[in-house]
Amino acid sequence: MISLAQVRADTPACEHLIHFNNAGCALSPAAVTTAVTNHLRLEQELGGYEAANEAERDIAAFYTELAKMLHCDETEVAFMESATRAWQSALLSLDLQPGDQVLTADNEYASNYLSLLYLSRKHGVELITVPSDNDGLIDSQRIADSITAKTRAVALTHVASQRGDIQAIAEVGDLAREHGLIFLVDACQSVGQIELNLKQLKCDFLCGTGRKYLRGPRGTGFLYANRDTTQSLAPPVVDLHSATWASPADFEIKAGAIRFESWERNVAGVIGFGKALQYANSLGMESIQTRIRLLAESLNRKLQSIDGVEVHERSAHLSGIVTLSRVNTEAETLWENLQALGVNTSVAKRQNARLDLDSVLKRDVLRASLHYYNSEAEVSRFIDLLAAS
Repeated sequence: MISLAQVRADTPACEHLIHFNNAGCALSPAAVTTAVTNHLRLEQELGGYEAANEAERDIAAFYTELAKMLHCDETEVAFMESATRAWQSALLSLDLQPGDQVLTADNEYASNYLSLLYLSRKHGVELITVPSDNDGLIDSQRIADSITAKTRAVALTHVASQRGDIQAIAEVGDLAREHGLIFLVDACQSVGQIELNLKQLKCDFLCGTGRKYLRGPRGTGFLYANRDTTQSLAPPVVDLHSATWASPADFEIKAGAIRFESWERNVAGVIGFGKALQYANSLGMESIQTRIRLLAESLNRKLQSIDGVEVHERSAHLSGIVTLSRVNTEAETLWENLQALGVNTSVAKRQNARLDLDSVLKRDVLRASLHYYNSEAEVSRFIDLLAAS
């Protein structure tokens, strides 16, 4: 059971604003900010290398806490500078050749899809995009029907940036494993708000960011690499952290997910990310998921009372992301009006969702993304302000 009073007390900004932009960047607990600033001061006082030596236990906590959250082994997770770099590192480790096929879906995150388009243009990789059904969900049978002898991988986004429907990645994982395909999951918008048990989800790679629902610092991310299915895959870049210089003419890539890491990184960010993971684990993902789902259902229900407002999630599998539009009012205008009144939201732009918003709605949409530290009173206040705008 989450104490709303406690988590709001741990989140000072709750006193003066309504933050419904958690899918963009959530508000960090005070303990995270303190951990980051304390280490930066330690670097100032001792020197960067010396401060890192002093903080070995705090650095190690990142791996321990992330493995605990994902139900995997510590050797299967790597710290990355961003989820994008994690996703690209996993994709490029496949060493795709001309004619190889990658399956994805029409809800794919813009940066991921651009990387796939680049591989298609530069290296002749064939990109197969599977359309979502009318309920916004990706049918695993459609993916199955798209698999050929040339298919190497399936890349899916668990929860899209532009719509909050939750995709059934477990079913796709079973399918990919059955056909011997690598399954790469973008969990940026799901990790930290939805329980992810990687002992049950049959994915080979999974990436996420620290700044969204995990409430960590910006410039932090992670990559999960299944030790049983990805160990033979080499990272696209190696350095003295990810590989050992065995002899003047030879090197050995390290085992485990560490091979995807770089030696140089934001140590304060690693420590802050570990503290954010510890905070989430102390609350429990089941409690977090339940509370976010209840708030999202409340917001969806209350939005139905506003004339001219359309909610764009199409399934019953709802996350904390709620996207909407209002007749005769641009999303950018709604965003500006709400921000002037102390409410943070964001705009999901059609140009960043060419296969979804651009082709179906042909407009930007307003995105309200809720977290467990938000309150029912804030939901009601948001509804009143939106109705009056």
